[in-house]
Amino acid sequence: MQFAEWKAWLRRRVEPVLRRSRHRVVEVASHIRTYIQNHKKQAAAAAVTATIAVSGAAYANYYYHSNIISIYHVYVNGEEIGVVSSPEVIERWTEAKLKEESSKHGGLTLKLTDYITYKEERLYKGKYDNEAALAALSEIADIKVEAVKIVVDGKLVGYAASPKDAQTVFNRLKAKYVGSDVTEKEKAQTANAASLQSAAAGAEQAIKKVRFKEQVTTETDSVPAAQVLTVDKLEELLSRGTFKDVIHTVQEGDCITCIAKQYGITSQDIYANNPGITEDTVLQLGQKINVTAIKPLVTVQVIEEVEQEEVIHYTVQTRSNGQMPKGDSKVVQEGKEGMKRVRYEVIRENGQEVARKVLEEEVLEEPVPKIVERGTKVIPSRGTGRLAWPAKGYISSGFGMRWGRMHQGIDIAGSGSIYAADNGRVVSAGWNGGYGNAVVIDHGNGIQTLYGHMKSISVKPGDVVAKGKVIGVMGSTGNSTGVHLHFEVRKNGVAQNPLRYLGR
Repeated sequence: MQFAEWKAWLRRRVEPVLRRSRHRVVEVASHIRTYIQNHKKQAAAAAVTATIAVSGAAYANYYYHSNIISIYHVYVNGEEIGVVSSPEVIERWTEAKLKEESSKHGGLTLKLTDYITYKEERLYKGKYDNEAALAALSEIADIKVEAVKIVVDGKLVGYAASPKDAQTVFNRLKAKYVGSDVTEKEKAQTANAASLQSAAAGAEQAIKKVRFKEQVTTETDSVPAAQVLTVDKLEELLSRGTFKDVIHTVQEGDCITCIAKQYGITSQDIYANNPGITEDTVLQLGQKINVTAIKPLVTVQVIEEVEQEEVIHYTVQTRSNGQMPKGDSKVVQEGKEGMKRVRYEVIRENGQEVARKVLEEEVLEEPVPKIVERGTKVIPSRGTGRLAWPAKGYISSGFGMRWGRMHQGIDIAGSGSIYAADNGRVVSAGWNGGYGNAVVIDHGNGIQTLYGHMKSISVKPGDVVAKGKVIGVMGSTGNSTGVHLHFEVRKNGVAQNPLRYLGR
């Protein structure tokens, strides 16, 4: 037998044995000896036989060991998903996938949250399938980002990319209600009440504390990258309570109050959401109106001390004067306001003052009270029957026929005040046809007096007036040709010559 035939026979007999077992070299040698015995005649000598036997065993051993390879079973969270040639196959894929996803989400640091393990196995011509294992991993891979969960009063609100981003959002929200002098840069950098106070330097108030009214907590969590919000988005969500604007299209019959009622908001909400719309705005059909209900998820509570000077209003003290007719009054001392310095603790929530407490108060100037005397003397409404002159001046026209008709009183030319001719009660005071502004007084004894063409009236119906009390000012109202008083006296409704009753 030629050596080539020998080698071929050896391959046919040895390789199947090696496939079945890693350590069957002895069996292989036995096969070789059997072959030699069956072919003694072809063997040249015993030495050749021994050489062939040894060579066959060595070759079989070499062939077996040169075809043993390591394969790796891949387990994801304890479940096998495939077999790969090396753990590097999985690691390279994971690194590339995380880099790809990170670029999609603004450079966030991502991680594969699944637990991946490997089990090595050394096999004769071991089988593996890298592509199948990667395909299986791609289907179940859970790529997440380590984010900061923001919780308000026990309820999840959203996720920030990092503790720094979460703190930036909190600082911005607080800085909104500290003062108009705070810049955007300062808002972003503000971290506590002390720096907020520094940012608001120059304001009269000193900020003691800035905090959230609600319980706001944070904790680290792994979430899908899509759930992580930017700083601006988180600020919007916490301050508005929503991302989505609700828009109403004006229809026939709509009004601001009805639209507000329809969406459960107030008219003021509509005005705030829509600059340019006021209570006087005429709505147009098809007009778009933002009716979003703004309900902040957090309340920024600012506690501050405010020191300011305030006016102390004077009091009014009233004294009785028995010499003055009841209903009359006069100021005997003008009041003067005082001043005080007050220090308050003020609590504001989202910019609106909700509480104020006095911490300290110092009077700088005492107020001076206003003192008023009020008359208590009761004036009888019944007249004496003897009338006093109602005005100063001269008689420009007497009682009797004038210009073809009866002139039922006298005209007193002059200027100045008009006085009640006797005690009595005002019956009427106001416009009275041709008399212009006029007053009629009933003196309770059958006599009434009328005062016409007045410029102004200082009494009203029902007033009880004393003899000589000012009841108005002379004028030229009604049918009048100049400033004067038309004065009439009527007894039991009949016009009398006033000169018969006026004291001389």
